[in-house]
Amino acid sequence: MDSIVSCKRVGLRSLPKEIAASTISLNLSHNFLRLLTGDAFSNLTYLNSLWLDHNNLTFLYPGAFKSLCNLRVLYLSRNPQLTYLHANTFEGLRNLISLDLSHCNLFEIHPFVFSHLPSLEALNLTANNMRYVPEAFRSLTRLTRLSLERNHIEVVGRDSLKDLAALKELSLRKNRIWTIQGDAFSQLGRLGVLNLGHNRLSDLPNLLFSGLGQLKALHLEANWLTRVGCPFHSLHRLRKLYLNNNRIVSIAGSSFSALRELDFLHLSRNNLSGLPSHLLVGLPKLRYVFLSHNPWECDCAVLRLATWLLSYQGVVEGLQCASLVAQNTSLLHLLEQDALSRCPPLLGASREDCVGSYQNKAPLPFATLEKALCILLTLWWCLFLCVVTARCHCH
Repeated sequence: MDSIVSCKRVGLRSLPKEIAASTISLNLSHNFLRLLTGDAFSNLTYLNSLWLDHNNLTFLYPGAFKSLCNLRVLYLSRNPQLTYLHANTFEGLRNLISLDLSHCNLFEIHPFVFSHLPSLEALNLTANNMRYVPEAFRSLTRLTRLSLERNHIEVVGRDSLKDLAALKELSLRKNRIWTIQGDAFSQLGRLGVLNLGHNRLSDLPNLLFSGLGQLKALHLEANWLTRVGCPFHSLHRLRKLYLNNNRIVSIAGSSFSALRELDFLHLSRNNLSGLPSHLLVGLPKLRYVFLSHNPWECDCAVLRLATWLLSYQGVVEGLQCASLVAQNTSLLHLLEQDALSRCPPLLGASREDCVGSYQNKAPLPFATLEKALCILLTLWWCLFLCVVTARCHCH
């Protein structure tokens, strides 16, 4: 008997009745299946992989997979009528390592739905209808890859990801995220790739990425960022940083000072007219810098950056001058013509301090509020005396 059975694209509206008990791989994708009843695969105890993608599944009865104790991979993607998962949907799948629920229409996931999946390592929830990070991840202690991209998530709470200590790849790309609460990533000490691209982030608090000591790649492209302070100081192993397609007008001089492993920096398509003279100094492994489509002002203010470029051994793309005098001329071309030789020497690079809040919309400290209240009360008392006595002695 064949251990691999394919019933792909055969017009099935119900499960085939005679599938050999010895089957280890079953492909039922691209059919018209609507329901899976309880213990639908009762005789397939040896099944290792199951494809149910591209069907019309509307509901998965509790315990539909409970006999599949050896199942390792389950594909349920592209079932657009699937909107809800019952708490016992995945009962019995204790050895499942990969679950694909992408491109469904899930808007609600029961908090205990993944509690039956202690071995799960990869979970794909791309392109669903979720408006918040589900609370269902608490039992996924072995999960290493999680995709929540292309949903409608707006906020990442401080406890949303706290139980995912084994996570190595996290994608929140193409959501509507505008705020990330403090310590949201603090428990993700093994995370290597974080994708926050194509969201609505306008601020990067200085402690936002604390705890991500193993991070290698950070995607922040296509957000609403206008200024970059110093949120990267804990990312000592970061190699790739994507800040392109934002609205950045300024970057703090010490923003990248801790990124000694950085080899790829993407700053194209922003509103940068200049960079701090020492911003890229001290990055020994930097090999690729993308700076195109920015309104660069090629004047004396870029002298120190120009000096760095002379000794830089990597690839630089961009730096086309925006000024009328040198329009469509690159800074590197101006260097070749020794156009900056008449600029006055820089006596020293003034390092811009790290600026920016430590958490989104952080409240003022109590002492600051107390001081402000005292000032207001004093001014009010002075005004009262002026009105009563028609003489003001407050100084």
